[in-house]
Amino acid sequence: MALGEFHIERALGVQWCIETDEFKFRVVVKESPLTRRGVLSTVASVYDPLGFVAPFILVGKQILQELCREKVGWDEDLPEHILPRWELWLKDLPHLAALNVPRSYLPSHFDSVMRYELHNFSDASLNGYGACSYLRAISETGQISCSLVMGKARVAPTKLTTIPRLELSSAVTSVRNGDVVKRELEIENLEEYYWTDSKVVLGYVNNDAKRFHTFVANRIQRIRASTNPEQWRHVSSGNNPADHASRGLTSVQLKESNWLKGPDFLWQQNLPCKEEMVGEVEMTDPELRKAHVHAVKMKEVNSLVKRFTKFSDWSRAVRAAARLKRFIREFKGHQPRTKEATSLEERREAEIFIIKLVQEEAFAEDIQKIKLQKENTLNKRNKLRQLNAFLDKDNVLRVGGRLSRSALHHDVKHPAILPKKSHVSALLVKHYHERVHHQGRGMTMNELRANGIWILGCGSAVSSHIYKCVTCRRYRRATEVQKMADLPEERTEMSPPFTYCGLDCFGPFIVKEGRKELKRYGLLFTCLCSRAVHIETLDDLTTDAFMNALRTFVAIRGPVRQLRCDQGTNFMGARRLFSELLKGIDQERQRAFGCEFVTNVPSASHMGGVWERQIRTIRSLLTVMLDKSASRLDTTSLRTFLYETMAIINSRPLSVEHLHDPNGPEPLTPNHILTMKSSVILPPPGQFCKEDLYLRKRWRRVQFLADEFWQRWKREYLLNLQQRQKWQRTTRNSQVDDIVILQDDSSPRNEWKLARVVEVHPSADSMVRKLKLLVGDTTDKGQPLTKRIYLERPIHKVVTLLESN
Repeated sequence: MALGEFHIERALGVQWCIETDEFKFRVVVKESPLTRRGVLSTVASVYDPLGFVAPFILVGKQILQELCREKVGWDEDLPEHILPRWELWLKDLPHLAALNVPRSYLPSHFDSVMRYELHNFSDASLNGYGACSYLRAISETGQISCSLVMGKARVAPTKLTTIPRLELSSAVTSVRNGDVVKRELEIENLEEYYWTDSKVVLGYVNNDAKRFHTFVANRIQRIRASTNPEQWRHVSSGNNPADHASRGLTSVQLKESNWLKGPDFLWQQNLPCKEEMVGEVEMTDPELRKAHVHAVKMKEVNSLVKRFTKFSDWSRAVRAAARLKRFIREFKGHQPRTKEATSLEERREAEIFIIKLVQEEAFAEDIQKIKLQKENTLNKRNKLRQLNAFLDKDNVLRVGGRLSRSALHHDVKHPAILPKKSHVSALLVKHYHERVHHQGRGMTMNELRANGIWILGCGSAVSSHIYKCVTCRRYRRATEVQKMADLPEERTEMSPPFTYCGLDCFGPFIVKEGRKELKRYGLLFTCLCSRAVHIETLDDLTTDAFMNALRTFVAIRGPVRQLRCDQGTNFMGARRLFSELLKGIDQERQRAFGCEFVTNVPSASHMGGVWERQIRTIRSLLTVMLDKSASRLDTTSLRTFLYETMAIINSRPLSVEHLHDPNGPEPLTPNHILTMKSSVILPPPGQFCKEDLYLRKRWRRVQFLADEFWQRWKREYLLNLQQRQKWQRTTRNSQVDDIVILQDDSSPRNEWKLARVVEVHPSADSMVRKLKLLVGDTTDKGQPLTKRIYLERPIHKVVTLLESN
């Protein structure tokens, strides 16, 4: 120690001058890199456990928080907009040496203390929040001393938070500071005061009636656990020293502020009076939890009946009621509880008890009239009057009927009456439907009545249950259907033949090449507009063979704009090949050479009925033609047969109108347009008349005949497609999360796989006809056997078991 300097003791970075009895801060700034790591190292090097310089350190913490918010790397250079602020804070750091904090709370000349007071202040802003606690001492002679005991300053959370919530967090910090100071000072009869400039917080603390959301409720609970609402007071922002802890100060501002000595009103003899009715909670406060008012029906005979809605099985409901009645008997008789299973008599008694509860709720007025023997006052249309209902010795409402003289059991002759729309009735229907092993409506109704149960409207109740029964749906329900879709635009547009085609393969046919027997296949192209067909021969079902046949077809019939097909491997390979070839071509050439593939979902042959029907026609013709030929054909003979079949099919009439009229026009056939096909895509503009037939200009003759074909095509064929032959009714659309079983013609129905709908594909008319399914393949314990399998299927291949709603 140099001559003339005071003796300094150091403890964990805090320096204590023994001669002056004051705490000092002499921070030696080490050379740290101007990075996020260097900022953290420098800010953390200032040790201030009691928060004497908390407002100053808050500025450094805010710079570090901004670096974290902008996700600056640990060793990256500081951004240009932050670097000047950090350098200014570093230059200001050595100036803390001029700040002296007295170690003693009371000056040396202070008289005997009459009472101590602890004043805790809190405040918050968008950048931070903090709290500070001051010990105020009043001597017997009226002297006053006030000094800082503890301060806290924290940065605001990075997540956007409202000011009332930040003010509430600072109030919690103030309460925790007060608890720590009170515990460590060990001063008897210490009076505590809590000050805040937020009237909203005061309203929260003083509230006893309204309920708040979780964030506010938890903090209010913490505040009320250590303080009373009477201890909280309001202070203006100008007199609140905690305002420095929420905004930050430089070293010079910290020395000149009231942070260390407290606000001026604490040095006065009398404290400000507490304001009344400060900070009431408004009904529009967003933190206020909205109250939900539930309408209660005035007519509620038995709330116990609603308890049975928790049960999904009749036997469990009966056992629960039997155990409840046994417990009541044991409780009233002061008997020890037994855990034995319920007996048959107890369950029978519980059944009667449940039935009586339901009857008292559903037929209260009617039962009262029957008790008074006023059955004649019942409405003539009342079903109880028609059933000649009466009350037995147990006050159970039963059917009178006409079987009183039979030898049947009393409960069978006079079954108990239950309403149709009761949950207990639904449980009974389910119970006896399962007892007859999911037989039909008649069997279930007979089983109900044979066990002494008569449900009003039993037929519709049983039918409704069978309709919803998952087991019955699995065994007997038909697959889904939907209203037939509208025709696609391609089938209603006048276009050159084979511009829009549907295609499919058929076969095989056995041919003989030398001594070898080979398989050959047919490839059918069907024009969606004129219904003309074209047949090519395939050597096999590979993509290469299909591409060769397609090029042959295009060379003969002209370019094709769209091909519709199923998802055969050869068709999908060609589709992929076309897409790869057209990647590097501009859009104009793509339109000129491109061919669009439209595929149906798997197992949806009905979606290609327009060309599937022609395959049946071809087979019927080939059967006759091949029967008259040799038993062995070569490839050339087979191709000839196919071309002859094609010519016959293209000569078929498209409509039956005038078919048997000898004086009517010639029936319209696809050959009318095929034999006149030219290189011109559409006829040239202008009107063609009948006289053009006799002109020498052959092109006008051809265009007149083509024009006449399209006129008759619209009049005789297209209008016949208006009517829907089947699927004429709109049904429920399948929805995501429906549970279905997938139809598989190769396995029995009880082995069809379970699936869940994960996607639906609505058509243009918003009707769902295609689904994407997640197939369930699990063990008995529910564990998956294989990886997840997704399939696309039409709705006609699934049976719905459970609707998602």
